Amino acid sequence: MLEVLVLPLLIQKSWVVFVYAITISIESIVIEYLTTHSFVQISPILLSAISITMGGIMLLTVTVIVLKKRNGVIILFIRSWKNLLLASLFLSIGIFTWYDSINRIGASKELLIAGPLEIVIIVLLARAFLREILKSIHIIGIALALFGFILAILSDSGINGDKENIDLSGLSNASTLLDSFNITFGDLEAILSAFGFALGVLFLTKLVSRHSSIEVAASSMLISGFFLIGFMIVGVLLDEAQHSSTGRTSILAHNIENNQQLIIIVVILIVFSLLPFVGSLSYSTGLSRIGASLTATIGSSSIIITLVAQLLLVEIGFPSNLPNNIYLAVLGGIIGFLGIYVIHMHDYSLHSTKA
Repeated sequence: MLEVLVLPLLIQKSWVVFVYAITISIESIVIEYLTTHSFVQISPILLSAISITMGGIMLLTVTVIVLKKRNGVIILFIRSWKNLLLASLFLSIGIFTWYDSINRIGASKELLIAGPLEIVIIVLLARAFLREILKSIHIIGIALALFGFILAILSDSGINGDKENIDLSGLSNASTLLDSFNITFGDLEAILSAFGFALGVLFLTKLVSRHSSIEVAASSMLISGFFLIGFMIVGVLLDEAQHSSTGRTSILAHNIENNQQLIIIVVILIVFSLLPFVGSLSYSTGLSRIGASLTATIGSSSIIITLVAQLLLVEIGFPSNLPNNIYLAVLGGIIGFLGIYVIHMHDYSLHSTKA
């Protein structure tokens, strides 16, 4: 009888996390389109720096004005500024490498690689620094997640780099897959994004234990945006110095001269910033309602959602950068998500929910 009552309660409390998962999927697909396929291609660093900063401003405005948590935000900055800065720094690294990796290998493969790996790293970091107990169920989940990660790498590995001659049978010729195993720079960025987000989560965990999740989310998002703007400025200065030494015209200067294109880019950045805003707001709300474990698991469904969405988009004619071996990618996504579920399985109960 209790289980019958638990399910509707969890559904009622967890719907906002499904909003987060869908938002992450949409954001990833839009990043790929804007940085790769759009007629006005926006660089990943510009897209991430402006959108995350604007999203952070929106979320902090909601937190301070709508939710009236101004005093809580001030206390967070005064008492926990070190952890806040470290969390924001690692998150900014994770965000930039996430955006840039999507630009190189596509939204689906990036999430297939980074999603399971991030959870594994978080569990290991929690064991090492937060002294959490690593149980046998965690070991099983980690093994499944890492197997899904390996399949994701293999799903885009071609024989002699020829993408048109891939063995779609996937599992029928394991030696061929292992021989063709290769990790691209985009794959490395996806792996680095998993480490960045995992380290960010480590410090966010400390912050959430002392402050409300919405205060932490808003503050860390805004400061992450400032870090990304700093990265962008350094990149622009290096780019300008390189172009000056070679006598070439800067691509950035060329874009600025085109006023119509600049207006389009500004509008795109403003509209796109709503996605990280909605994603962060729904994620922090999920944390306060159902706890970290269930939120992480439901949020990880974005791996499958993104892959399915891109397959449907390809069918109706939209360009998408998909892994070569779709069957292996789907299998890797399912196994990776199963590993994430197993890792958090022991935490699912009414006791993890909050009113």
